[in-house]
Amino acid sequence: MKVFLDTNVWLSATVFAGLCEAILTESAQRAWLVTTRLVQQEAHEVLGRKFAHLPQAQVLFDAVWAEAACVPDVDEPADDNDARLVQAALNAGAAVFVTGDRRVLGWGARGSMQILSPRDAWMQLFAQSRMD
Repeated sequence: MKVFLDTNVWLSATVFAGLCEAILTESAQRAWLVTTRLVQQEAHEVLGRKFAHLPQAQVLFDAVWAEAACVPDVDEPADDNDARLVQAALNAGAAVFVTGDRRVLGWGARGSMQILSPRDAWMQLFAQSRMD
């Protein structure tokens, strides 16, 4: 299975303990993570701007991000990074795109790829295996 985490999920997982961190950890342990350079670029920009007081956050992000399979970026539409990330995930064969972005969640599934909130992704992908 391939799971693509939106930049906002990566950032939450990197900076805060909680559900996004658990999704990232479980996906990484299963070698399910796929990502793009655009996620890294966006994350670095936000970490530098909003979390400059946590320099270790970028080191942590980079260490985990490097474990994910990096797939090619999509260049269009140039003015919509969300659409670019969703298309890159779809092109890579991801089964799930996990995001906290309400706009992207409103798009619904793209082909066979589901677009899920972190809570829904956790319930669908991991909750049952944790109960066994």
